[in-house]
Amino acid sequence: MIGSWVMLIYQELYGARYALRTMDIDFAVHIAHTRSQLRADLKQLITGLGFTDYMAAEGVQKFTGGGYEVEFIGQRSGGRNTGFLSVPEWNVTAIPLPFINILMDFSDVAELDGFTIRFPIPEAYFLHKLIIARKRPSDAKRDKDLEQCTAIMQVINDERLRQAAQAQRFGKETRRHIAASCDAIGFPLHRIGLS
Repeated sequence: MIGSWVMLIYQELYGARYALRTMDIDFAVHIAHTRSQLRADLKQLITGLGFTDYMAAEGVQKFTGGGYEVEFIGQRSGGRNTGFLSVPEWNVTAIPLPFINILMDFSDVAELDGFTIRFPIPEAYFLHKLIIARKRPSDAKRDKDLEQCTAIMQVINDERLRQAAQAQRFGKETRRHIAASCDAIGFPLHRIGLS
């Protein structure tokens, strides 16, 4: 699980308080697994729970039900507008976005209310939000990203944050985005190890 709903996990596990204001539930997917045991028909599973699937813009498949919207997101490689990512081994399509690998490569697992959930460690989520906040066209979404960073700032482990950052190859523009976001929330850039 990625996206704002992760904040509820951080609240449960770390005491990071945040008022959730979205009904979108986002899941990250790795693309093109070759191991057959990883195959599953997610479309059938989700529609079996009472959700209805539909195709949104650019062929992206989403699911809606009970006031919630479920979507899948995968790592985008290369240029911008690539439409959608096909995930045939799971029978879904995913939205291609940059830096999703940070969330998947630095994750943890918890059992909450009888469900096993994989989620990004707070440091990976924090770093991801620092980056994307500055890429948002909407001030409201940018502010929400920075609010989430502020909410989990006190639980950030500097060593794990530096590990997540150093595993990436950030260009100059991305480094500027990180620095600007850190400045906006009063987080010392040197703690990330990119200064």
